[in-house]
Amino acid sequence: MRAAVVGIDGTGKTTVLRRMRERGDIAVVHAIRAHDDPHSPYAALSRALAGASAAADTLGRVQLKLAVLYLQLCLYGPTERQASRNGRPLVSDRHPLIDPLAYLPMFARAEREDAPGADVEAWWRGQEPRDARAVRDWLVARTASADPWSLGTDLLYRATRPPQDVLDHLSRSFGVTLPDAVVLLDLPVEDALERTRDRESGGELHETANLLSLARQHYDTALAWLSRARPEVSVHRVDCRGRTAAEVTEAVRAVVTREGKDRARH
Repeated sequence: MRAAVVGIDGTGKTTVLRRMRERGDIAVVHAIRAHDDPHSPYAALSRALAGASAAADTLGRVQLKLAVLYLQLCLYGPTERQASRNGRPLVSDRHPLIDPLAYLPMFARAEREDAPGADVEAWWRGQEPRDARAVRDWLVARTASADPWSLGTDLLYRATRPPQDVLDHLSRSFGVTLPDAVVLLDLPVEDALERTRDRESGGELHETANLLSLARQHYDTALAWLSRARPEVSVHRVDCRGRTAAEVTEAVRAVVTREGKDRARH
């Protein structure tokens, strides 16, 4: 049984998944930050991509941010396959086919410039040299090009397509399929922002009140569409407002356990 935990930044996904991993009875993978798993064979590349993401945040260029996000999500397929070998239920922090349905339209609506100017070179220089080489090699391996701007521009175009087209394209690109269940952690934007401000690493490009509000709306739209178009994927919502991390963790665990039992019976 495979479940994805999704939601805007600040809802507590990473904390919940860390608590679930500590119990040891559920396999946990991270769609964007593979290095959050101390045993991940892709940790070094994932850390390099995190640096590239931070460099894109500094420049504020949507195309570069999306290019890095794509490269991060390309690690999910092999990570999921490796984690599934032990036969335990698998829960992911985000999912490469779910989150883009919310975030691609959000980024497509963001104000942006279409010409890179000097920002692509500035982005490469903003990374540690060894990490930049790893990111470039991964970019070429996944796209047959060393141009991140073209990748980001293509993803913005994809965002204008119907959801099923986006889903089909990303499924082929990443070599993954939809999870059995999606659990949305829901939290008011003002509460989520308060949590993200406390992070030592600082905020990301989309961590503003307006963009988080858009993301929250797009999650609702994407999951409503998913429920209609792919009813075999069960969608659940966990209200995190006023609840401790332990309480939210147990709510997510209850969903995963119930889904596993239901699917075993059928």
